[in-house]
This record gives sequence, structure tokens and C-alpha cells, in this order.
Amino acid sequence: MFKKDPQVKASANIKSSDRKKLLAQVVQLYSVPSLPKPIQSELVPTTSKKATFKTQFTSGVIYFSEQEIPTYFQPRDGSIYPTVYTLWKCPFLLPQIKTHPHVIDIIAGGADLMIPGTIPPFDPRLKKGAIVGVVSDSKPGVVMAVGVLLEDMTVYDRVIGKSGVAVEIIHTYSDGLAKFNKEIDVEIPASVNTEIPKEEEEQPETPFDSTREDTLLPEGDETPVVEEAYENSPIEELTEEVAKLTIEEIDNFFIRSLFQTIKLETVELPIPSSKFMSMYIYKNLPKDVDYNIKQTSWKKTAKFLKAMTKLQYLDTKGKDDDLTIIKLMDIKSPIIQSFEPHKINKPKSNQEEKNKNDMKISLLYKPTSKARMFFNKLDLKYDAIYTASELRGMFETYVKKFNLVSSNPKSINLDDIISKIVNKPLGTPIPRDQAFRDFQKNFSPYYQIASASQSEIFKGEPPKINIVTEMKIGRKIITRVSNFEKFYIKPGAFAEELRNKCSGSSTIGQAVHNPAITEVQVQGPHGPLIIEILKSKGIPISAIDFEDKVKKKKKRS
Repeated sequence: MFKKDPQVKASANIKSSDRKKLLAQVVQLYSVPSLPKPIQSELVPTTSKKATFKTQFTSGVIYFSEQEIPTYFQPRDGSIYPTVYTLWKCPFLLPQIKTHPHVIDIIAGGADLMIPGTIPPFDPRLKKGAIVGVVSDSKPGVVMAVGVLLEDMTVYDRVIGKSGVAVEIIHTYSDGLAKFNKEIDVEIPASVNTEIPKEEEEQPETPFDSTREDTLLPEGDETPVVEEAYENSPIEELTEEVAKLTIEEIDNFFIRSLFQTIKLETVELPIPSSKFMSMYIYKNLPKDVDYNIKQTSWKKTAKFLKAMTKLQYLDTKGKDDDLTIIKLMDIKSPIIQSFEPHKINKPKSNQEEKNKNDMKISLLYKPTSKARMFFNKLDLKYDAIYTASELRGMFETYVKKFNLVSSNPKSINLDDIISKIVNKPLGTPIPRDQAFRDFQKNFSPYYQIASASQSEIFKGEPPKINIVTEMKIGRKIITRVSNFEKFYIKPGAFAEELRNKCSGSSTIGQAVHNPAITEVQVQGPHGPLIIEILKSKGIPISAIDFEDKVKKKKKRS
């Protein structure tokens, strides 16, 4: 449905009553049992937006979260479908059908899921007409596509030798709808918890007071299990049995990680909860422990941090999932002083990080009508896109096959086909390299931008990210960055990153030179720093243009 980017009108917040109506529709349609209120807010965000969309074949409505992340879509006169973003938070919403990892890539390219590509046994709910989530057997639970079953899969014990379409795919993790998430980066989770959350009793909040040493250690039955874990059990013994860990033991590892962070790390406060978790908590988990917060009793980062606040190990501000850590327990506190640090996984080397982030920009070429006979003569596909090296190989093959080499091996004699392409007289001897350059110029330019996780081909010449430092009216210096979205940089996430790393306010708007392009503006002269930030994302320096309009130009001598 979204093989191409949909045309989406501006979104607007929906009323609370409409949000409740949407929630009721989702609950009824997918037979969702009673859920805790925080999970209801993940199912349908408290602040939800709505916009109409149009594609080549249909139109309808898309619902968004406050961060402009698509949550649901409803084609005209059709059902309400959840997006992969919603299913990563609430995987219990749909029955799931497994397939092989390489098939996920094929589906992402626009194919449906065929019966031989599925993996038994099948969920009893996988009946014809059901809306389902497609998952890889290497990442069970992580929905990568949404579709409608065209077959009753419960009748199959084996699929080898069968034929037909199992699932008509209507939405994937990399289609035009998913790409419409232009504000923040949402990574594909490594794993998810598919269990349906149950109601939990909320405990009263305890005020944070780091000045009272007698309150830092919980009394009586409130003593956290983690003390027993690090006082009585060697951490090595626990990690050897990591595959058999209980939820309580996984909880202990996360609390140990917090203690190790407080004892060994220098944390710049305040710090957003997501950054705190990725930079410190996950980093300081014991060696060989590969668990995420969804596998703990807290299930969510916000609940974990609130629980740690109640135990007075840290303090936060904000509400719901938008939390910021503003204070950590004093390193001189008895519980931190007595804590014995554990071994952690070796951090990736700079070279590994470089390889992970490297972004490759490739020049590509598509034949024009002038070159059709050239490809026919070589029995090659005319309507395709080729690299420069592929074109060179084809050109040399043609020269050799039709004996175009002149008396000078470095020159060739043009035949009627090559002469038309390069627009030179028939039989004209021409240096071989010059002939190829002229030949290549007559192809339509394309380019590919590929990162470790994404790759797209675009028409035209490769773009450059523009950075401009200038002085505004009122003598305020600002730095503007534009033309970065094709390098898989989301404006919302980028603006927040610049706000933090440049220590200045940032805004998102239309580019001055081209209103169709998004621009992020940050206060202060930060050109060199922004270049380093872009380079850390794997963007080559050749793809960055920087102009400093504030710096005085040198006078001519």
C-alpha cells in the first residue's frame, strides 16, 4: 500500500473523545483485554494526531503520536491497521506469523509473503482474513510487516512444496509510511515482550533526600534483592547461568549497573532518560548479559527510573516517559562505598564504530534512449541502473567484441552505435579514456546512499549538507544546517542532538534558500563541531559544505 511515499496533509491533534473512540475501536477490533493505563497510552498515545493521506491506489487517514510517529492507518472504507511502531510497543496486538530473515528483505522490497516462506507451527488465530504481524524467526516478536492472511494457515503442518500467497503485505518497516517518521530516530528493537501486561498496584511516591544517610538504605523487607546478589553471589556465577535467569535476577543486574554507573562514571546532569540508559545502564550491565528493560519486572525505562527514585538511588523530573535524571546518589553513600564493581562487555573499538557508522555514497547511471542499441548488442538489460565500474566493463567488452581498437591500442575507432552515443563522426579515432568519459556523460545520473541499516537510490547528483554560520539582526550568531534528510538524519533527533552538544537552543523550520527542505538552526557559531557530529554519523567530508559568513574575510594585500 505504501511502496511509494504517501502524500500526507498537515496533521492536527484529535480531541480526547476521538482518542477514546479510536482506543475503543482498536480494543474491539483486536480483542484486547483490560490493560493498565500506561499501556493504553502506548496502544493509543494520550496526545494523538490525525491527517489524511493519498497514494497511487487509495486514500485514507493516518494517526500519529505527538512526535509525528505513525501509529495507525485506515484506508478509505477499510479497517484500522497498526503500524510497526505501535507493534514494537504492543506486540500482543496481532497474531504473528514467522518467516526466514532473508524473506523479510524480500517483503521490504514490495513482495507478498508466500506459503513456502512461512515457518510452522502456526498460531490458532492465523485464519483467513486475519490481520497479522510478520516476524523473522531470528527476532521472534519483533513485527517487521503487517498484512492480511489470504489462507487459513492452521491447516498446514508443512509448507515445503506448497504454493500460493499466505499474507498480502500492506505495510513494512521500511515503506513510505515508515519513512514518514521524520522527527525522531526509532531503532528496530532487538527483542520485545509479547506478554499482555497486567494491572499493577501503584506505590506512593517517596520524596528524594540525598542528605539523609539513614534513608539511603531501605529498611526491613524493602531491602532490594540486589544486595544479596552482589554480597553473597559472585557475578561470574550468575552470568554463567544467564540463559536461566529469573526476572528478579535480571532486575538485580540493572540495579547493579546503576550502582556501577554511580561509582565509576562521571555523568553530566541533567541527562535525558534515553541517553542515560544507552550510555550508562546498558553499557554497565555485567559481562555476557544481553537483556533489555522489557525483560525486567519494570518493562519500561520510566518505571525502572521511578522505582530507583523510590529507593532514593536517583532523582528525576518530568512525567510519563519524558523523564530527565537530575540527581544521582552520593558516591560516598554506604551502599555505593560497599559495592564491588563487576566486569562489563568490552566496548567496541573506534574502528568497529567507524565501520558501523560508515555511510557510502555511490554514483550510478541509467541508460538513455541513445544507448538502447548498445545494450541490445551485448544482450544486456537496458532499463536498469549501473555503477561506473559496470559501465566501464560493458564498454571494454563492446570494444573487444566488435574490434574497435585502432592501430594505437590506447585509441578506438567509433562505430555507428558508439558514435551516436558520444555525438562524434563515424570512424573517428579517439582516445579510449576520452571515448568512455563521453559515453558515460550520456547516461542519466543517479546516486545511492547506503548506511549499515538503510540504502536508497535517488535520481540526480548526490546532495551536500549545507552548514552556514551567520549573524542575524540583533547581532545574534546562529548556525543553520540543511539538506541532511537523505542521509537518514531525522530533524527532531538532530535538533535535540545539536541542542545538547552545542549547548544552545535549536529550532526546526524551512530552509532559507529552499522552503521545500527542512532546516535545523542552533544558536552560536558551531560549524566545526557540527561537521564533527556529521562525520561521526559516517557522512564523508566531501558531502558537507560549510560557509562561515561571520568570519572576516582577509584583506587583499
